[in-house]
Amino acid sequence: MDSSGAFTTGTSPALGGASYSRALVVLATAAVVGLLWAGKVLFVTIFFALFLSFALHPFVELLEKIRVPRPLAAFVILLLLCALVAFFIVNALDQAQAFSRDWPSYERKIQGLTAQARGLFSRIEEGTRRLLSDGERAGVRAVRLEEGMLDSVARVVLQVRTIFSLALYTAAVPMLAFFMLKDREKYAGALTRILRRKGGRAASDFAVNVAHVLSGYVLGELFVVLITACITTAGLLILQVPYSYVLGPLAGLCVLLPYVGVILSTTPALFVAFLGTDEPFLALKVILFYSVVQFLEGNVLTPFIVGSRVRLHPLAVLVAFLFWGILWGLPGAILAVPLTAAIKVVGERFERFAPWAALLGERTPDPEPEPVEEKREPDEKAAG
Repeated sequence: MDSSGAFTTGTSPALGGASYSRALVVLATAAVVGLLWAGKVLFVTIFFALFLSFALHPFVELLEKIRVPRPLAAFVILLLLCALVAFFIVNALDQAQAFSRDWPSYERKIQGLTAQARGLFSRIEEGTRRLLSDGERAGVRAVRLEEGMLDSVARVVLQVRTIFSLALYTAAVPMLAFFMLKDREKYAGALTRILRRKGGRAASDFAVNVAHVLSGYVLGELFVVLITACITTAGLLILQVPYSYVLGPLAGLCVLLPYVGVILSTTPALFVAFLGTDEPFLALKVILFYSVVQFLEGNVLTPFIVGSRVRLHPLAVLVAFLFWGILWGLPGAILAVPLTAAIKVVGERFERFAPWAALLGERTPDPEPEPVEEKREPDEKAAG
């Protein structure tokens, strides 16, 4: 590792082998993308568990300081998190039932709002029919879909299998996170020994720095999500918007989706405010409130809590959102920013990949070194 903090991997290839090296890089990149696409379920599950363990690690360390064994601390933290998620799901199901009971009134309002639009559509349709010749009209046929009992059973079986698979992989995330938290020191020790053999002390310090940066970033994002959800829920309750206990947490979770998260969180609240109450200006109040929340999240919460831990360019965030979203769907869109941040932090520590990492954003500052006394404790214990 040189004076700028970059980890040197070796000299540049010879000029004669440059083309061969570039071809290998292209092939390796294509192979990695293909592997990520083929194993998307496995990788999504592992990455969710990894980032969850990064976020919960400080809480586990806090319990360890009060003499709670690490396995028990990890289990308690994950149990509290699962209880919080279960509470949200039960509350969401309850409000979903309320929404189904209120749907007839929403439907009547929608029908009233679209009454004039129907006349307009009828006139457009009549004008379109006049433009068609008799031969073209004769070519239009009504298609009737019929499905038998076997098709219905197959569809039900497919839905049950999908739900079961989703529940299985969702349950695997906290289980994997538990073992990552429980055996963190073992994995960290094994990785440190491997890196010291490959690159000496600087390589192991590099791994520790990357882990610190990513842990701080993921934990900061978690706090931003929770604070945004609490502020939004409280504001919607004050405005007396129905289903506030679902719309508020939804707004917090949508923080994880760059750019489109604002639309996904605002649209349901606007729909409910417009159709669920008789107050004429409630929808305008909801738009203004969500605008204020988004301003606070983008200019106050994220800069002060997450800070400049990864420093991704907006263009890099957008490209990452599109790439991971196309590759893995909605889970990829959620993981786009932390995965890109991880790639950037790792790449900028290597001299060979630092210029490419600079395309993603400014260099991430190294975490402050720990006190010397704390670093000497493991050596003294080993010596004893």
